[in-house]
Amino acid sequence: MTKLSETPLARGQRVYFDRRLWLFTRDMRWRIVATVLMGLASAAVGMARFVFLGTLIARVFAGAPAAALILPAAAVAAAMLLRGALEHVRIMLAHRTAARVQELLRLKLYDKVAELGPAWFAGERTGGVMLSLVDGVEQLQTFFGQYVPQLAIAALTPVALFAIVAWWDLPVATLMLAVALACLVLPATFSRINRAVNMSQRQALKSFGAEFLDAIQGLATLKAFGQSTAYGRLLAEKAQGLRAATMKVLATSLITRGVIDLGIGVGAAAVLALGAYRASHGLMTLEALLIVLMAGTEVFRPLRDFRTALHDGLVGQAAAIGINALLEAQAPMPLGGTAPRAPLAPTIAFDDVRFAYPGGRGRALDGLSLAVAAGERVGIVGPSGSGKSTLATLLLRLYDPQSGTVRIGGIDLATLDPEAARARIAVVRQDTYLFHGTVEITAV
Repeated sequence: MTKLSETPLARGQRVYFDRRLWLFTRDMRWRIVATVLMGLASAAVGMARFVFLGTLIARVFAGAPAAALILPAAAVAAAMLLRGALEHVRIMLAHRTAARVQELLRLKLYDKVAELGPAWFAGERTGGVMLSLVDGVEQLQTFFGQYVPQLAIAALTPVALFAIVAWWDLPVATLMLAVALACLVLPATFSRINRAVNMSQRQALKSFGAEFLDAIQGLATLKAFGQSTAYGRLLAEKAQGLRAATMKVLATSLITRGVIDLGIGVGAAAVLALGAYRASHGLMTLEALLIVLMAGTEVFRPLRDFRTALHDGLVGQAAAIGINALLEAQAPMPLGGTAPRAPLAPTIAFDDVRFAYPGGRGRALDGLSLAVAAGERVGIVGPSGSGKSTLATLLLRLYDPQSGTVRIGGIDLATLDPEAARARIAVVRQDTYLFHGTVEITAV
């Protein structure tokens, strides 16, 4: 059985991207591409705004008449309005795409949970599974809605704007491009640390969530055994561990953002110095200098936006590990068999059945033989753990016994299709809660 485990170095994961997450977008990729193209168009319009603004300022310094300022001023205003409209459409499209991906993923996870069945969940902590099903999927909202498009925009915008800035001054444009690409690559030096602390935080959240769910669902049992105070201390310890892990995540995120900010600041200063030098030596005009310096704002803007989205991307990749593990899990319940050709007689028989749960400490049934005739009513009693529920589990063929035979209507249950056999059985379960482990906690 594949456990719902999470490892820091998951298969298919890269510095900025998780290839398996991209598979969830199979039918949505055109929308993501459209979002990126709108982001690039927005950057181009922003660049045009600075071109018009630089022209306007240069004409003002040159003492041009008011009539000569109307056209560039109107162009600046039009570019600002168009930029706002593009950004609005881009953001809305990105969020709708992310919501659609979440919807498809939830449907896929629901089908997977139904396929795994209750036998698989017997070996898993409910809180950990729910963390992936609910919180994990929610965290992919920002991953697909903000992180993925912003990553592409941050990588492509400097290259696209280089062609525009190079027309005004090639050396400054080259330096600007080099700085922008360096700022994009710099966070990669912290990728292993960021990934490790994000996985540590997720493991702490998973552990706390599992214990908290146990406590809430089994609160009556804890009160009955007088263990509510001791279990509260256990929850406090788990919460403290989660707090410490979360603070590490925030610290590494701030360091990464600081590195990007430092790179942007140093790069902007270098571009300013080079531009001022070239303008003072007559190698570029005042108009070109104003345009190039203001264009630096547009070149570095996607990097600042990516800096903000980088944390969301790392959190999304950490959440995806649990989701991928759930999607790759294999159901322990037996498959195969054929549907009965004739109605089964309402008889049940256990012949020398031996069964132990995977990972269990002992056998739940050891050499059990039992026969229930048609129309007969049988009550089975015994303490917790004596195997009462296991009888129903084997009858539903959620597991097959390690030895012995279970028969319905005289036919070996192992030869029957599980779904066909279950269609002939009704189960009404008791309303109880079994803890993962024990409620016997020593009070300090």
